[in-house]
Amino acid sequence: NTKHKKPLAPTETKRQPEARSQKPAIPLLNMTPNNNNSDGGNAASTAAASAYPSGGGSGVGNNSLINLFHLGYRSLVAQLNDLFSDGDMSNSSVTGHDDHSKEVIRCYCLPCLKFGHGERGKSNVKTIFGLIFVPLFLLTFFLLDDFGKVVVRNMQLRQGPGGLMSNRDENGVIDFHLNRRLLKEFPGHSREVLLLSPSLAVQGKGGAHSFEAMIKCPRGILYLFHGCGRYAASFFYSPQGRKMVEMATEMGIGIVAFTKSEELGCWNWANDGDTVKKLAKKFISSRLSKACAGPNGSDAVYPPMYAFGASSGGSFVGMLSSQMKQDPEEYAPFLFSAANIQIMAPNEHDHWDIPTVFTTMSGDTQTSKRVQDWVNNEMQADKGPYKIITTSGRKPIHVNHFARVFEDDRQMSDRISGSIHQDLSTLGVVNSSTDEVFANPRFAKDAVMSIWQKYDLLSRKEVANDSKHVDASDVHPFGVSKRLMRSLKKEELDDADSIWLIEELNVAWDEHEITAEGFEDVLEFFLENGSARLE
Repeated sequence: NTKHKKPLAPTETKRQPEARSQKPAIPLLNMTPNNNNSDGGNAASTAAASAYPSGGGSGVGNNSLINLFHLGYRSLVAQLNDLFSDGDMSNSSVTGHDDHSKEVIRCYCLPCLKFGHGERGKSNVKTIFGLIFVPLFLLTFFLLDDFGKVVVRNMQLRQGPGGLMSNRDENGVIDFHLNRRLLKEFPGHSREVLLLSPSLAVQGKGGAHSFEAMIKCPRGILYLFHGCGRYAASFFYSPQGRKMVEMATEMGIGIVAFTKSEELGCWNWANDGDTVKKLAKKFISSRLSKACAGPNGSDAVYPPMYAFGASSGGSFVGMLSSQMKQDPEEYAPFLFSAANIQIMAPNEHDHWDIPTVFTTMSGDTQTSKRVQDWVNNEMQADKGPYKIITTSGRKPIHVNHFARVFEDDRQMSDRISGSIHQDLSTLGVVNSSTDEVFANPRFAKDAVMSIWQKYDLLSRKEVANDSKHVDASDVHPFGVSKRLMRSLKKEELDDADSIWLIEELNVAWDEHEITAEGFEDVLEFFLENGSARLE
């Protein structure tokens, strides 16, 4: 407070520079000269002069920030010299009478202030250095090791085959990372939806390295609608369904499968029509708007949206397509760019101009005729384009048929496939000489059930427990990876235990069953006729 400050006497002169031997403003140093030793006093004064830059000419005070940085730097150098010296100061560049100045400088080093002076301080600092720098050294070593591995892996990947392939688990089984979401929309609309994003594995030379490539905004979205008596999840574990899903994801197309109001029932427009519309629109706005947003947050460019429906699901896709044509604003952005309807003819009152592929089986002539008539009528109105794919007819069940179907699953060996073929022949389902199915497998339920029960999950686990070569934990339904198993419900796992046989026999009979035959052409049709849509 300058109010009570005593003014300088007229005879008092300004402090001279040689008065720097007095104690400085920073109270960490003992800079008072030793009156018993003039040399020591002079040394202390010299140390003080070197420790405190002159402020007279430069205008920098003793407590300035530059001064503190200077002192900190010099004290750190002195501390490090002490740490790494052998204790013999004879070779030091500093003379013996500089010891006091070294102690003074050391007091400005943070380790000295925190951990003490002398041997104890040096020991503490060494301990701290060990606790900090040794872990840092080890961490750097491991990081460099990982960096080297990444470099080698990337070089192998670049030299490896191009393209993408489906993910496989440690046993080589096609591995679908299935996500289940319960979508809700006010008022009263709720339905479980199964989602599969295109997640592809890039594999390097020799198959030594691979990694997953996640596609945030897929090339397209394929909505799947199954028929009566089938779970939506069966698209991911039935023989024909998993082939179709694999082909679609390898092309960068995402999968969305809606469950029915009654899963083992049929699609019902009164119960399912409005719900699917509202939940599909919510899915698009919540999952695709951000992932497919344009540059700088501009409007999203939604990928083309395709539809697949089999049997009852095919009829439902036809009704959705017809409603989209009548009221596109009500359904936007849930609008199909193309569709594939299998083993089902459209209703006579349903009309649309969405590009559509119809897949019919040669054994179902009635459905084939109805589809052809509908297409002819629509084409007269200059709609379409439309395409009809007819399957190749009845197919044999060879001895190694199931081993080829599940070639990715080591559980289905040639021996087991041959044993299944023998059981089918013995029970009169398959002709042992021609390998053709005798009659509609749906009329041989008891015989078919007795065969799949012989090879179901429980039976094969019992065999594994009795064997020393197979771990029971490695037993799973045919064609189902361990990760997919964790996503399935108990009733779906039970279904996976039987559908592998029932579906293949129905496909061989070639009358009414979901089929992957010709699905490559369907996907090409989709890509040719599908187009992106602005939000």
